[in-house]
Amino acid sequence: MGVYENLLPGKENALTPEYLTVKCHFSSVRMLQKQIEAERKAGKVILSNTTPPGGYYLPAAGDTMEIRKFIRTLENRGENTLKALESARDLLKELESDDC
Repeated sequence: MGVYENLLPGKENALTPEYLTVKCHFSSVRMLQKQIEAERKAGKVILSNTTPPGGYYLPAAGDTMEIRKFIRTLENRGENTLKALESARDLLKELESDDC
C-alpha cells in the first residue's frame, strides 16, 4: 500500500510527515518524501500544506481552489529552481571561458 491510499481528502485532514512515516513504515521522513515523489511522478495527485502543522492530503471533491494553490506553489518553486540553475550555468560558463 502506498502513501496515497493512506491519505484523506481535504486540507483539514492533512497528515503530518512524522505520522505518515510511522504509519507507512518508513525509516525516515526523507524516505516518505521519496515515496510521495515517486507516486506523484506516477500520476497520483498528493497535495501538501506547509502551514503548521502541515502535512499531506488528497484534493477534496470539487475543491478546485486547493488544487490551484498547490499548482501555484509548485510553479513558484520551479521558477526559483530554474533561476538558481541559470545562475550556476552562467558562472560555470564564465569560469570555463577564463580557463582558455
